[in-house]
Amino acid sequence: MAARLFFAVPLDRINQLALIRQQARLSGVLSRPEMAEGEKKPHRPARLVPVANLHLTLAFLGNVTQSQRQALLARWQTLAVPRVTLTLDGLAHWPRARVICLTTQYTPPPLSQLANALRRDAACHGLHASQRGFRPHITLFRDVGPLPAGPLTLTQPITLTINKVALMESVFEPGGVRYQSIKTWE
Repeated sequence: MAARLFFAVPLDRINQLALIRQQARLSGVLSRPEMAEGEKKPHRPARLVPVANLHLTLAFLGNVTQSQRQALLARWQTLAVPRVTLTLDGLAHWPRARVICLTTQYTPPPLSQLANALRRDAACHGLHASQRGFRPHITLFRDVGPLPAGPLTLTQPITLTINKVALMESVFEPGGVRYQSIKTWE
């Protein structure tokens, strides 16, 4: 049976708390259902990403069979994680994906290189082939409808010290999805 896997940067408690503060600040704005022009009923309120699911995706792998997973772990047995600092300094609303996420103006080259190597490996081995370039972000809200007028603003940048990468699995449960770590590299 296949499992949905991805490589991600897990977040420590300090960063999780900073993200929770951002979510709380934005919740007031997003909790009011808004109607888009021409719609007959308002969108339901945006869904908060649970703190345990907050992460920065490096490479989405898609549905991975057990044999593909074993081969993947063998190939990346000695994955070297660069120690980099990433500053998330902006908020973005991506209407097609229906998300609000933290973004950055600058991506450290070692982080881009790692993400691109993981994505190339996935594509070369029959897994998900990403069509877009690596764009570091952390999703804070899902199912986001039209936003009230005015730009989204970040009260304070959030700086992550990246020194871990995890292979994660999306576990589907009755209450929603939960992300579970399979292996972590430091």
